[in-house]
Amino acid sequence: MFKDHEVRLALKIALVAAAVYILFHVIVKLAPVISIIVIALFIVYTISPLVNFLIGIKIKPLWAGMIASILILFVVIMFFYLLIPGLIIELRQMIVFLSSEFVHEMPTLIIQLEELDQRFNLQLTEIFVEYTDQFIRQAPGNIQQLLRSLTTISMGVFSQIWVIFALVFIVFYMVRDLENVKNNLTLLFPRIYKENVVHIIKTIDEKVGAYIRGTLLKCLFVGILTCLGLSILGMPFALILGMLAGALNIILYVGPVMAAIPALMIAIMPDTPNFFLILLIYVIVQILDAFVFTPFFLGKATDLSPLTVIVIILIGAHLMGLFGIILAIPITATLKVLLFHHYLESRRNESTDSS
Repeated sequence: MFKDHEVRLALKIALVAAAVYILFHVIVKLAPVISIIVIALFIVYTISPLVNFLIGIKIKPLWAGMIASILILFVVIMFFYLLIPGLIIELRQMIVFLSSEFVHEMPTLIIQLEELDQRFNLQLTEIFVEYTDQFIRQAPGNIQQLLRSLTTISMGVFSQIWVIFALVFIVFYMVRDLENVKNNLTLLFPRIYKENVVHIIKTIDEKVGAYIRGTLLKCLFVGILTCLGLSILGMPFALILGMLAGALNIILYVGPVMAAIPALMIAIMPDTPNFFLILLIYVIVQILDAFVFTPFFLGKATDLSPLTVIVIILIGAHLMGLFGIILAIPITATLKVLLFHHYLESRRNESTDSS
């Protein structure tokens, strides 16, 4: 026969599984709204040290939240109106550059492939010519479609300016009421659990906040160093490649590889810096990221093993795409805190029952 605690554990697992299943479907249905709330939470955790500093110098929480929200609005507007248009122009130039250089260097590539075919009895030339011919026939339409999409996206951002203002208001009220929300959460539980609930909320808050702030700072430094390194070598499109490296660095392990591919493609073209020097820049930045930035900015924010991180990122990508990749680690860290406290509570109850 099953023991009572085994039955209770099985019921808890079943309830958690059902809750996760229902929550996932709710998230999928409300994805547009939830995405804004998630972005707002990221911003709140990012600016919380500033808010705490303002409160510490005797500024009321209401005004501290308002100052921080206005600052975020200013940064977002400056980003979209000053940086994005220039990035779109640079991206267009990069696409045209890659296309023209690829066509120019094609005869040389074919000669080299023919030599490999003769030496190793391969069919690389035939495969290359077939796919290249298909690419050239489709390239004009694909490039035009991509450029139209970029223009549409940028105009869409400007036309949906209300989303930015909504985001600022959400951030403002979150900053103002976050402590009240945390305190009200404790009222949902019996008084005997209040101390544990307060401790759990505080632990989750600290870990998630440390992870978000650390990740953003880490990505910022990776982007800046990549841009500086490429600029020193005289690499064209260093700004957009640096920003790409910083943005994709949020995707652990896979992101840096994805960010390096465009730079290495440009580096094989003539009149560009040495391929291996460009590769060395990316390797050095990733070494600094692994051994300096990550320990310094993240420390023990999540305590998750590399294998666990890879698995949960794959699961997050499968379930929710890009947002799943970004949210996978904070959600897992939260679940880990909950399970750890549940384990401690269970052991404490078992010790009490045995005594």
